[in-house]
Amino acid sequence: MILQALCGFYDRMMEEYPESVAPFGFAITPVSQCIVLDREGNIVQVLDRMQFQEYFEKKGVVKVKAVPQRLLTPQQPKRSGKRPEPAFLCENANFLFGIYSDPDGADYRFGASRDLHELVLRGVEDEGASAILSFFSKRKKGSLDYVGIDTSGLEDGGNIVFQLEDDMWNYVHERPAIRKAWMNYLNSRSAEAGIGQCLVTGEVDRIARIHGNLDGFGQDKPTLVGFNKDSFVSYRKEQGENAPISESAAFKYVTALNLLINDRNHSININDEKVLFWAEKKAQLEEQIVGSMLNGEAGNWKLDEFSRRKLSGVMDHLYNGTSPEQLGLNANARFFVLGLSSNKTRAVIRYFYIDTFGQLVEKIRQHQSDIYVQGAPWEPEYPSISQILLETALRRESKNIPPPHQSSLIRSVISGIPYPNSLYMAMLGRIRAEASEDAGKAINRIRIGIIKGCINRSARQMKQMERVSEVLDPNEKAIPYRLGRLFAILNKAQLDALEKVNSSVVDKYLNAALASPQQVFPTLLANSRPHFTKIQKNYKGRYLYLYNLLLEVLGEVPTTAFPKTLNADEQGRFLVGFFHQEQVFYKRKDKEQSEEGNESVVKV
Repeated sequence: MILQALCGFYDRMMEEYPESVAPFGFAITPVSQCIVLDREGNIVQVLDRMQFQEYFEKKGVVKVKAVPQRLLTPQQPKRSGKRPEPAFLCENANFLFGIYSDPDGADYRFGASRDLHELVLRGVEDEGASAILSFFSKRKKGSLDYVGIDTSGLEDGGNIVFQLEDDMWNYVHERPAIRKAWMNYLNSRSAEAGIGQCLVTGEVDRIARIHGNLDGFGQDKPTLVGFNKDSFVSYRKEQGENAPISESAAFKYVTALNLLINDRNHSININDEKVLFWAEKKAQLEEQIVGSMLNGEAGNWKLDEFSRRKLSGVMDHLYNGTSPEQLGLNANARFFVLGLSSNKTRAVIRYFYIDTFGQLVEKIRQHQSDIYVQGAPWEPEYPSISQILLETALRRESKNIPPPHQSSLIRSVISGIPYPNSLYMAMLGRIRAEASEDAGKAINRIRIGIIKGCINRSARQMKQMERVSEVLDPNEKAIPYRLGRLFAILNKAQLDALEKVNSSVVDKYLNAALASPQQVFPTLLANSRPHFTKIQKNYKGRYLYLYNLLLEVLGEVPTTAFPKTLNADEQGRFLVGFFHQEQVFYKRKDKEQSEEGNESVVKV
């Protein structure tokens, strides 16, 4: 089913964007450099083919980096072992010039590249073919020293293509005679392949012996289907014959995967894991919506301002409960979601889901509703998957994201199952670890939202009525929630009384309050008395507000009945109560500052 869906996506892209999709025998390949030859095969110059690309960094900052230009080139072979296959007219310096650390490996690569090009181009009546063959006969093995030519760019290990100096509008591999020669070579190789019934199409066809590599996994170039050990030989069936897939179907699904991986409107990249999503039939707007709902602002970074605002408006309607049909969207469009990771040379399927656009949007909407809490306007209202995962990591660096969270969070979002307990514990752990350094950053909207979502989804699964609200609930009588509110009140009293402190109540006592409320809160209450006295002297209105709030909260938390400890669930409720009360204080502070500003204007 997975391979059939991928082949269907390839056919759809070929129909919609034929100029951007590689036909059989070719691939969209990253190219770093171009060697310009004269008609005698001499190197005239080396051109840089790197280009600048915008990308989103943390906090939505757009930056620019240099990346290889992506060109349609002859498809490169899958490479493994000590004697990897050479590539045709799109190759690196290891093969083109025999630059390799091992002398035997250098000799092999230097000779194999020459042999392939002579095999494909021998007898081809074309000036480009003649120049390439002359180039291979004149190369210097193990050297990039050519008088008057700057070849430093060839050393970066990237792919290299060729041009003729009097035909700078085309690359050599684009010349019709050379394309024809390449296809003739591929057909001659296919004739040697075994014949069998394809598991994907059901048709009798030539079976692919080796499947192509996938992009986007760093140094790893994994394959999805492969049998490369003698132990896999069974009934004399070797390599791809063990799972017969035609050469055409194998090419289609590999090309489709690489298209998805390299398109930010169809993928999320989290370290070594890829989340790919696509529609069965043409549904461009629906795909953009799913991408933006999962990927956040990074999902639609290529759109112009008008399109981005339009998409943002549609998403707001969906988040607020408007049905896709009311917005003119195809709720019945069939969608696929595929999770991939790499285990060195093998691609690993983490999950595969099939759903309609309407159901998928509803599950993502439910996810955002579950984790929603009112917070500061500068914090993301609808955080992306990546933003959530960064909150589980040390120093919020993607390399520190615990691998189990990546797949489990996506599964929870797109299937509606409870969030993993490990995600909940990770949020608690990061808050406890960071609160003493910067409580404001440690206890933030995303982390509290996930804690709330984990509690509510678990309660929903257990069919419990007790839920955590998205804003302060003054009627909530749960002791942990009340303790969190009380902790915020005592912290506020200290800050209002002293204004500047080296270490706040939160900085100093949060971990102790979570672990042993019975030991900590009596001390905090005793320490707060001089704070309230000072506030009463300087800010009588503020004192009345805070003191009455303190009495209200303590009315449901008898000072003689502080719990000895709080379990993980109760600690989460404590933190939600604290965050809710803090948000009320922030809003009240903004209101007070606004009123003070108005009064000063009147006095003038």
